[in-house]
Amino acid sequence: MKRILITILPLTLVALIVGACGGARQFESQPVPKVVATQVVERAVEAPRPTAAPPPVEMPASKEVSAGAPDLFPVTSEALADARKIIYEGNMFLVVEDTEQAAEEIQAMAVSAGGYVARMNGYRQGDRMVYDITIRVPAEKFENARISLRKLAVRVEREDISTEDVTDQYYDIEARLNTLKETEAELTELLRETRERGGDVDEIMKIYDRLTRIRSEIESLQGQLNRLDKLVAFSTLNIHLEPHILSEPIKPQDEWSLAEIVHSSINTLVDILAGLAALAIRFVIVVVPVALILLLPIALILWGVNRWQKRRHRPQED
Repeated sequence: MKRILITILPLTLVALIVGACGGARQFESQPVPKVVATQVVERAVEAPRPTAAPPPVEMPASKEVSAGAPDLFPVTSEALADARKIIYEGNMFLVVEDTEQAAEEIQAMAVSAGGYVARMNGYRQGDRMVYDITIRVPAEKFENARISLRKLAVRVEREDISTEDVTDQYYDIEARLNTLKETEAELTELLRETRERGGDVDEIMKIYDRLTRIRSEIESLQGQLNRLDKLVAFSTLNIHLEPHILSEPIKPQDEWSLAEIVHSSINTLVDILAGLAALAIRFVIVVVPVALILLLPIALILWGVNRWQKRRHRPQED
C-alpha cells in the first residue's frame, strides 16, 4: 500500500504542474489592449478617495407639494414692513367753513387715533381766523387721518407727503450701541477685578475714565435711537386752516352821518395844510440856504464880468 501511495503522489503533482503551465500559456496568448489598460489606470488615479457622506439636510416642504406641511422659514410682507424704519410726514392746506370748529375736530381726531397735538397756532388775518396745527398719529393710522382731514375741508388747496427711510441709520446705531454695551460690561468686570487684586490707582482711573466715555457714548446713541423710534412710530401731519370766503359773515354798512363826514373832511383838510406847511418850512430851511450857497459864486462872477466890461467901455466913450 505504501508503495502504491509513493508512486501515485509524484504522478499527481506532475499532472497538476503541467496543467497549470498550460493555463498560464493560454492566458498569455490573449494580449490585453493598451488603451483599455491605460484608461483603467487613469480612472483609478483620478477616482477620488471615499469620504464620509454629509448628514442629510432637511429642506422645508414646498406648499405646492404638501399643503399641510408647515413653513419653516415664513417671510411675509408684514414682517418686511416691520423691519423697515420709515418716517412719514404730510403737509395739508385746507379751506374749511369754520376754522375754530375744524381745529377742535382735528384735536379730537388726533386723540381718538392714539396720537396728540404737537403744536397749534391760531392768529387773525383781518376779520379771518387762521390756524396752523401739527399733530402726531400712529404710523399705521396715517392714511386714515389724511382721509378724515380731507373730509373736513371744503377744498384742499395743497397736499404733499414725504417719506424718509432710516433703516440703515437705525440698525447701524443699534449695532454700535450693542458693541459699546458689551465693552462697558467687560470694562466694568475689569475694574472690579483690578480693585479686588489691589491694582494701581492710575490703572483704576484709566479704566474708569474709559468707562465714563463709553457710558456717555451709549447715552448719546440711545437718545438717537429713541428719537428715531418715536419718529417711526408716530407720523407727522402739518395742517394749515383757512376759512372759505363764502362762509365769512357779511358786515352791514355803517349808517350815513353828515357830522362824521364833515369831521373826517376837516381832519383831511388839516392834514393837507399841515403837510403843505411842513413842506414850506423844509423849503425855507433846507432849499433856500443850499440855493444861496450854490448861486452866490455865480452871482459874484457875473457881477465881476459886468464891472470889467463897464470899465473897458468908458475910455472909448471919452
